[in-house]
Amino acid sequence: MNNNRLLSLTAALVLALSTFAASVETDRPWYLAGETMTVGVTADDALIAYAELCDTRGLATGTVVSLRNGKGTGILELPSDLHSGYYVLSVYTRHSADVASRLIAVVNPLRKSADDDIEWIKIEEGGTRKEEGGHLGGDSLSQDYSPSSFLLPPSSKTIDLRETEGHIIKARIKNTYDGQTFTAAQITPSVGIVGKQIHYFEGKMVNDSMAVFYTYGVRGRQPLVLSAVTSTGVSLPIEMISPFAVLLPESLPHLVFHYQRSEVEARSLDMQRHQKAIGLRDSQPARVLDYDATVLGTRPELTYNLDEYRQFFTVREVLLEYVNCVSNFKINDAPQLIVHIDQAPSASLWPSLVLIDGMPVTNVERLLSYDARRIHYINIYGGQYTFGNVLYNGILSFVTRSGQLTNYPPEPNAQYLVYGFPE
Repeated sequence: MNNNRLLSLTAALVLALSTFAASVETDRPWYLAGETMTVGVTADDALIAYAELCDTRGLATGTVVSLRNGKGTGILELPSDLHSGYYVLSVYTRHSADVASRLIAVVNPLRKSADDDIEWIKIEEGGTRKEEGGHLGGDSLSQDYSPSSFLLPPSSKTIDLRETEGHIIKARIKNTYDGQTFTAAQITPSVGIVGKQIHYFEGKMVNDSMAVFYTYGVRGRQPLVLSAVTSTGVSLPIEMISPFAVLLPESLPHLVFHYQRSEVEARSLDMQRHQKAIGLRDSQPARVLDYDATVLGTRPELTYNLDEYRQFFTVREVLLEYVNCVSNFKINDAPQLIVHIDQAPSASLWPSLVLIDGMPVTNVERLLSYDARRIHYINIYGGQYTFGNVLYNGILSFVTRSGQLTNYPPEPNAQYLVYGFPE
């Protein structure tokens, strides 16, 4: 039997597209919780599109779709604990707040939930229908819904930055610490890709508690650290959120699901095998970027390969014995390491960017006490560098032998995670 006949929709499956010059297609008319959804996107004048699946309560899953000649395909991994009912698939790009949307039916035959909004109607092998289970989401009867009755809140504002390259990351910051509230002008948010290369991005504060990062040159699953540091050296709690504010529907139509048991059981077995494969994949370590001294477009002015020197126990000892162009100063009462190549230590007290395996260092004392035997290279870049709105007087980059922050966890308020950048 045709799959399209197995699903009886009480609402139009395809919502009217907005003025956004894009369209979205999916590989199936309905999905089991735990399956993968293949999303085909067409969008003009963009290299990346964002696809998000949500219900009235929040975001269920999302992905980034790389576009070539305005077309691309992405994969959404549907969580196995989704409730049965309708969801909204929304697609948009960075330079437009207009959204292309369509309704997606999701069925979870393995788990019941209080949020289920589905009526199961079994199709016998002979073609007759038999109602099973009734309306699991409440006592009301299913009714017809038109696209006009499905409402999304209006877009808050249009983002006018063209998506020409790279990728967008958005983060939420708790800007109150120890009774003090910090404003956007006092917070420097950053993303550091963990590895043996330098991929460091500072974000733009949208308001006092939201930051946006525009990244480039990073592909695939990579470990990263999000941090937010104030002008006084305080590290604030930060967490990654959906690239755009999720557009939640005010209501969703009731789902009437006409099914054949044999088909649902066969797909359920395939889904469970797929879930095991995902678990094996996610258990694999993320790719660590190899060492490359020219990743910033220029070689460091000074490089110390600690294999060529006597091994000291702490970074403090190494800096005292071998590295003569780095000094320890306090700026705004916060300890800082300052690079001063070809100048006196006090000639410039403008801060330097200090990194270890690509992660910005907030607690200088912790770095100075770190086991220097785990450090392979110390790279020192002279001159001035601008990341976002912050100017740095040089870069001091420590590269460990593993490139994975061995025994050097991020600051308590930073967020470490493995993130899938577009390929």
